[in-house]
Amino acid sequence: MENVSISAIKAREILDSRGRPMVEVDIWTHQGVMGRSASPCGTSVGKYEASILRDGGKRLGGLGVQQAVKNVTEIIGPTLLGKSVFDQQAIDDLMIQLDGTSNKSRLGANAIYGVSVAIARAAANTLGLPLYRYLGREKATHIPMPVFNMINGGPYSNGVVEFQEFLLIPAAATTYAGAQRMGVEIFYQIGPVLRRRYRQKDIHFGHSAGYAAPVDDPAEVIEILLEAAESAGYKGKVKIGLDCAASHFYDEKEGCYHFRGRKTSSTELIRFLEQLAQSYPLTFIEDPLQEDDFKGFSEITKRLSPRLIVGDDLFVNQIERLKQGVSLGAANAMIFKPNMVGTLSEAMDTARYAQEHHYWVIPSSRAGGSVDDPIPDLAIALGARLAKFGAPQSGERTTYQNHLLRTEEELGSSATFDPLE
Repeated sequence: MENVSISAIKAREILDSRGRPMVEVDIWTHQGVMGRSASPCGTSVGKYEASILRDGGKRLGGLGVQQAVKNVTEIIGPTLLGKSVFDQQAIDDLMIQLDGTSNKSRLGANAIYGVSVAIARAAANTLGLPLYRYLGREKATHIPMPVFNMINGGPYSNGVVEFQEFLLIPAAATTYAGAQRMGVEIFYQIGPVLRRRYRQKDIHFGHSAGYAAPVDDPAEVIEILLEAAESAGYKGKVKIGLDCAASHFYDEKEGCYHFRGRKTSSTELIRFLEQLAQSYPLTFIEDPLQEDDFKGFSEITKRLSPRLIVGDDLFVNQIERLKQGVSLGAANAMIFKPNMVGTLSEAMDTARYAQEHHYWVIPSSRAGGSVDDPIPDLAIALGARLAKFGAPQSGERTTYQNHLLRTEEELGSSATFDPLE
């Protein structure tokens, strides 16, 4: 196809959904087609993630990204002019070489990722295709089951309970529209359940728009979710998930977890989670242990499989860390957040490696994102069974949920959707 080469690259500093500066990139072709992308940053960040470049100083509390924007316009942009937007892998490789560091700290992963996704969008727009169709081709017809972050704990809330997210999966749903309806109707019931149980007049919310956990006992929080599901008419039709985010309550110096007011070993934490899994329909446990404990992840996977033991901070979308996990049998699923590694090509390679080794790939949006996050399209392109998009009232994440709703409608009879057994 003629005139698909890059004619201009623009970048700017915009605000994410938390009011923090982020990099936005526009890629223009000689045809006059534009692809745009912004680069998110999570609230909960693993130490092995690619580096987000911020300016420091007093301006915008040190969170400005003007240097990263400058790196796009003065270093990356001139190098990419004239290259085809269909050369995704070559462009991503070139940016990695330009940066020259192991974690993209020179140019900034926020600069590189913004360009990477904008390239893919420009290519898709050139062909007149949605991003999921461009990346996944004709087989991209599967709509993922939503995983809703209903109750927040850990750093997302008031710190009453260490676990970061209490998740609900509308497992019996047979369509995405039906799953979304279940999630919303159950979410509506959590407030009344909290008022009945704890006589709360004021209902509080966490940083991710879920309800703030009112107690420190994870079992009791799970029971709140199950009671809300029953009140909404969905008893026995949901599954429960946890994002423990265990690195956040692990003390490296002491070599233990500070959990529910006491020092806890990895063995004790595994036993606690095993008891929860025996007592409740718990099917999804993300980051149950700290991000360097491959051995512990292997142990909990053996003990709780076929439940999903999910690596997020453990893998951070990096294929070498995933290979280590596969070799040890550590986890059986991975969270897919492409900005963790910094380019679309690297992230997709890691996801495909995971799928080849029978790991579930679970796309998830970041806490600080924008309304045009590519995650919903990437979930369909990868044929993901599950996807995490926050609470049913979580601003930009509701936009992602609605995007999948519309896509299911657009695909019509070709759309597939699987209940979770």
